[in-house]
Amino acid sequence: MNATDQTKATKVRAAESACPRPAAVSTDIVPKTAASGMDFSLRRASEVDAENAPESALGSTVNWIRDFLARPHRDVGRAGPVCPFTPMALELDTIWLAEISESEPDPQRIQDAVEQCRQVFLETEPREGSMAINKVFMVVFSGLDASDAPLIDAIQTRMKPNFVEVGLMLGEFHANNETPGLRNPDFRPLRSPIPMLVMRHMVESDLPFLKRELDTPQVRGAYLRSYLRRLGGTIRRNYFEQAVEALVQAEIELRACSAPEAAR
Repeated sequence: MNATDQTKATKVRAAESACPRPAAVSTDIVPKTAASGMDFSLRRASEVDAENAPESALGSTVNWIRDFLARPHRDVGRAGPVCPFTPMALELDTIWLAEISESEPDPQRIQDAVEQCRQVFLETEPREGSMAINKVFMVVFSGLDASDAPLIDAIQTRMKPNFVEVGLMLGEFHANNETPGLRNPDFRPLRSPIPMLVMRHMVESDLPFLKRELDTPQVRGAYLRSYLRRLGGTIRRNYFEQAVEALVQAEIELRACSAPEAAR
């Protein structure tokens, strides 16, 4: 392992140890983003267009949103844009971006910044109703590159449960993301030129990301209960039945894991 690899490994280990286990978080107070110790602010995509050069980190991110997420792609496996909600979000100007430019950010400070963005997201309109699904916050790490993907992945894995618990999703985007498309396993919809963490409201089609077998039965169960609690009355029957079936399976696996412990 060379010096660069050792540095990356150290950053990932720091991310894993710095990010605490999910816990209930009060949303009564909206914190200021500066409280994390990082210098950044949230700006709408329209403000980025007006204030940032197209080749800047935020400018190129907005262009990527328009040119990739908001447009059809031959490899998606269905008609319509890569992200079906993005065109409306651009029209409503409900995509917000924050830039963190540090090249070696402290994992704890990243976590604090993302948590503060989560709090602000929950307090920013639209907070509910059909329009809420068009609101997106993107935390763009302009000081990082593809080699820092493990750091982004580690933080996303640690923080995702806190988001799902309150009906949100947290996605990791970077150039090395190998998550396949829902309809085409060879498509990589979560690849972006600049690493970022993206938060938005949970929607019906998120079910496959909440019942993945790579998550423990306990985590899957928590995800699926939140999904059913928040969307169970609005989702289509086949999604409801899949979610219930996956929850039952997670509970069976969890009890099977617990049985040997109880027998000791």
